[in-house]
Amino acid sequence: MLATLIDQLAATRTARRRSRNLRAGARPMSAGASWSLSLGPAWVWAVLAVVLGGAVALAMHARALPDGAAETPGAVALGALQPIAPGLDFVVPRDSGISLTQHGGLALLVASGMRAAPSLRVDLCTQMLDPARPRMLPLRIGYPFDEAARIARAANAPPRSVLLARPGSTMPRIDITGNAGAGATGLTLAWNAGAATAGWIGDASGGNVTRARQGQAVLGNSGWLLWGSEALRFTRRPSAACPQAGELVLHHFQQGAAGGAALVQAFPAQGEPVQLRLAPGAWQVPLLPGPGMEDQALFEALRARGLLRLGRDGLVELAPRDLLAWHRAVREARAPLPGWEDHQLDAGDRRLLERLHHRADGAFVREQVRIFNSERRLVAWRSLPGADAVWHALVGGAPAPREAGLPVAAMRLFARLPEGWEPWQRVGGWEGGRQGSLVTLNTPATGRPVELLVAGRVRGVAGARVLAQGACDGRACPDREAVQRLVLAPLAGSAAIAVQVEPLDLATMSGGADAAYRHLAMVDGRLAWQALPAGGSDGTRPAAVPVRLRDRHGEALWADGAPAEASLRAGLAPLLGVHRQHDGSVAGMLARLGGTEHEAQLSLDLGLQARAQQLLDCIGLRGGRWDGQACVGGLDAQPERRAGLVLLDAGSGDILAAASSGGGQADPGRWGELRDFDRADPARSVLRIAAFQHDGGAHRAPGSTFKVITALGLEGAARGDARLDGLLQGLPLHEVDRLAQAGGYDFRTGAPSYPVDGNRARITNFRDQITSTRAQDGRLGLAQAMAHSVNTWFAWSAELSDHTLMGQPEGGMPGARELEPGALDTVRPVAAMAGRLGFGQPLRLDGGLLPPDYRWGEWDALQASASRLDPVHSRHELRQMAIGLRMQTTPLQMALVAAAVGEGRTVAPRLLLSLDGRAAQAGAGEPLGVRLDRVRAGMKGVIDGGTAAGAFRGAGFDALRPGLYGKTGTAPAGQDDLATVWFMGWLEPGTLPGQTGRLAFAAFVSHSAATGGGHAAPVVAALLQSMQGHSLEKRDK
Repeated sequence: MLATLIDQLAATRTARRRSRNLRAGARPMSAGASWSLSLGPAWVWAVLAVVLGGAVALAMHARALPDGAAETPGAVALGALQPIAPGLDFVVPRDSGISLTQHGGLALLVASGMRAAPSLRVDLCTQMLDPARPRMLPLRIGYPFDEAARIARAANAPPRSVLLARPGSTMPRIDITGNAGAGATGLTLAWNAGAATAGWIGDASGGNVTRARQGQAVLGNSGWLLWGSEALRFTRRPSAACPQAGELVLHHFQQGAAGGAALVQAFPAQGEPVQLRLAPGAWQVPLLPGPGMEDQALFEALRARGLLRLGRDGLVELAPRDLLAWHRAVREARAPLPGWEDHQLDAGDRRLLERLHHRADGAFVREQVRIFNSERRLVAWRSLPGADAVWHALVGGAPAPREAGLPVAAMRLFARLPEGWEPWQRVGGWEGGRQGSLVTLNTPATGRPVELLVAGRVRGVAGARVLAQGACDGRACPDREAVQRLVLAPLAGSAAIAVQVEPLDLATMSGGADAAYRHLAMVDGRLAWQALPAGGSDGTRPAAVPVRLRDRHGEALWADGAPAEASLRAGLAPLLGVHRQHDGSVAGMLARLGGTEHEAQLSLDLGLQARAQQLLDCIGLRGGRWDGQACVGGLDAQPERRAGLVLLDAGSGDILAAASSGGGQADPGRWGELRDFDRADPARSVLRIAAFQHDGGAHRAPGSTFKVITALGLEGAARGDARLDGLLQGLPLHEVDRLAQAGGYDFRTGAPSYPVDGNRARITNFRDQITSTRAQDGRLGLAQAMAHSVNTWFAWSAELSDHTLMGQPEGGMPGARELEPGALDTVRPVAAMAGRLGFGQPLRLDGGLLPPDYRWGEWDALQASASRLDPVHSRHELRQMAIGLRMQTTPLQMALVAAAVGEGRTVAPRLLLSLDGRAAQAGAGEPLGVRLDRVRAGMKGVIDGGTAAGAFRGAGFDALRPGLYGKTGTAPAGQDDLATVWFMGWLEPGTLPGQTGRLAFAAFVSHSAATGGGHAAPVVAALLQSMQGHSLEKRDK
């Protein structure tokens, strides 16, 4: 009887868990923490232990679970270690640090509170002398630049790639050598840790840790090298760019903030490493598979015996329930069973089939397979609102199961969400191994044309004439016809319309968009089972805690779970919050703090914000003209165009306006669709804030506005280089040419490109202008090159300042890259200056008001995207960097650059002025420490007679012009003659009524056929002109 009771309790608990997890990820997490009294699993076991008296051993499996929470995410994740480390005891410390311990034939790595630097990728093909004989040149890692340069000089051949450590770093010197084409065991990693000891563990180490001052090991596909409180993580993976060798990805880990979940990775003697995250505390791996693990155990057993497999079509195939009966039947009575005819069943197979098709854990595994398969193939359709056509789906002549909405992965078929349609419907079930998968969509013909948006390949239409238009424009589109908009005109006498559709293969398009929310996922090309937190999670957190937001003057911005009407008109919904579940918005971030309620004041000026948004929408997005009251001559914006504008107080860093345009409408009524698109393609989501965030692509390059940073870097280098200082000051044209010739550089002031030799990659001036035509009084220096944006001058000057080139006109080590921040600071001054001004790190906008252990998300609204420089591999790419190509930035970052030049120091931005009565911190910033007069003169020349002069011409700007400094930028992107155009600068104090401090600004427009001076500068010009009639003095609250 007691055994029956135990079985019933376990079955009830398992059924409850499975019911909750059958569609894990389909609903948001509950809001906040709630208190309740319940007899959980730990209490049940305790009662039973008392009843049984001697049954204390039953509780041993649960003693490692914190606070008796047997269904906590940590407990579920811990189950992944049970097959390889049953009974293992270990501790996850609360303090920051990393450890590597040996437990018999298993090695365990625990990384608590470690901060990972951005990854570095090395294309291994670039390290091979001959792809046909893939012996690698040594890949040097962790060498300071001086050492790496000395080795290169001694070998008389610079390395293809070298990843540098800072001077004086304790990082071991590492060399990777071997045969890159020989698979996982072909490469060897050797290290020299000096007087210290380093430890290595990898997937090719057989579960054994190697510790030595100088050592070597087989690299394999993944591994860690630890020394002191730091570590390097190595991952070798396939690459389309280098199919024969792949790429190597490195992460440098250093100590960060204590607390939070730790990364735990176990390396067994055989098999793949297992990785999970666990909270601080003492843990014990269960001796036996526990509740919640039987599903994974069944999955693993089925896969091991071939009863569950990944088919060639990318769908999971399960052994049929009647496979045993099929084998027992006489051959003549057998129906075709493709793929299973030769699978012989032993006793173990028969037991597994019984579980799969007749037990609860089998039902759960089958459901997870159904979910996985349903999101690997796609046929979906939607009609226009009000359409009376009802569509039915058939597969193989039988009605197909239907589901509402699209899988998250399918959102990547669209550059922006289609608007003006009814919700999506899709085929909801695909059986692995089934022959033929064409879907027939049919509806009764009414005599009237019908419109249909179809995701899938339309292969035929019956009963109607069809007009089809390709509508697939997202990152995952193989071609435009993968999604089609159909206009179907019924043929006379037709009773029905039928559309035949071939499914799309989402497996090749998903990019793992929803893998985090499903038990079955593809991991390194292999089908795997992953544990999910109890209750499931879809990545959203409802903003249930009341939040109130006000602008700098006390105007209401957000309350009662929604933005104020004035905030909506000012374009602030993506920033403040589109929906109460928009947890990455400002309101959502504050709600994540917990507590009872929060009230915050933002630095925004709502009136300025509204004007900035109007002008950006009109001039930037639509290419129109603002007449003071309305937009005149504006056109429909290009679907891909984005635009952003930031205006800030340069003295305090307060963001006064942050306008963003493009991407579609953030309609809270479509929150589910907006959220799913945001998961699948966050960079293109309508929830992105173009003023603060970038998508990492070519359409966020700043172009020639980056020359301000290049100029500051040159000024820093010129402090110890008289030759460079003279060049910046300005030399007669013939002396400039003589300087270039003496150094062996192919630069000429009488040419429009550099190098002059047209047979090599070169930098060309805008519209092929001759460099010498921009001289002033026969002299050419920084101020003239800046005012007229002379590309060739900046490209060559940057070369002169960069010591990775070793003072040579050819060769050198331009491909040297930083593994540790600051490793290139002393030799690459332009990149070093970019780093000082904020490149390479997310910009926190909370003014220090959020707690140190706040869990930031990549797209949180109070954190601007890190501006990034693409890796430099060649001298030409170094020249491109000098003129603002091959990088990504934001209007906020470039406005901060302008503010720094105006103020003479770095400026820390802030959007949050106060939170619950506490005021934000005010940062003083660090002096730039370089000569600024020549940079400022160049930026003044941009306004007075240079590339932005046209935008500020006319009597309406007479009062503004004397105090205005700026720089334009035009960054070509793609082959369509369109560019991303920019304007940035500052306005001196006193130029506007009531203006007591310096104002800095930056604006950009992507996919523009104009220039920075012709498209971005007019946006800022209109805003500044509108501000002439409005005092900036603080209004009464």
